[in-house]
Amino acid sequence: MNSRLRLLDLALLALAGLLYWHLRGQWIDSHARDLALLNSTLPATRVPGLSPLDKVDAVTAADFADVATKTLFSKDRNPNVIVDAVPPPPPKPQPPFPVAHGVMLWDGAPPTIVLSERAGGPQKGYHPGDTIGPWTVVSVDNSYADFEWDGKDFKKRLDELIDPTPIVQAPPPGSAAPAAPASQAPKTLSNASQSGPGTDTGGGYKACVAGDSSPNGAVVDGMKKVVTATPFGSGCTWEPVK
Repeated sequence: MNSRLRLLDLALLALAGLLYWHLRGQWIDSHARDLALLNSTLPATRVPGLSPLDKVDAVTAADFADVATKTLFSKDRNPNVIVDAVPPPPPKPQPPFPVAHGVMLWDGAPPTIVLSERAGGPQKGYHPGDTIGPWTVVSVDNSYADFEWDGKDFKKRLDELIDPTPIVQAPPPGSAAPAAPASQAPKTLSNASQSGPGTDTGGGYKACVAGDSSPNGAVVDGMKKVVTATPFGSGCTWEPVK
């Protein structure tokens, strides 16, 4: 029994010596590496210089305009002055329409409307495109007349343009006192005061004078009387004899 214990002790002693020898060899090698590292010199490496920083622009006061004009406590703060808009000028007053005295429509001839600028004013024939006062005649037919003023179109019925003021007939020549008219009629081309052609309406045509008593087809001074039906009653004009 004792011999076995002794053999075991010898074996353990040998194992411990072997382990000591191995650890010492490792320590010697590590110490040698440390000394070699400490005594070695590394080659110098050139380190590139730092790249220059980007150029910073100079500070200008305009860059801080928002800081001066706006605040966090008043987002609607703004240096712009709001100028009140100038109200548009009032529209021009519409002038009164001319007074119609009749129309003349013939085949092959431009339509003619007899107008005066105001009631009782001189009468004259007008064709589409002619102007009377501020108005321009655009078109004429047997029921309507179109006018233009200030860039606007106006369509009026002929019976709306006629002057409703009755005409007082003049007394016959030689009478001592003026007599009251027997009857009053609206102003049309058929009212009578004398015979023969009246004012020139353009295109070689002439209007009938008030109270023209000559019959339809009568020829006076190379002009022939022609009576036509209009919305106002009988229309009368004088045209050249063909």
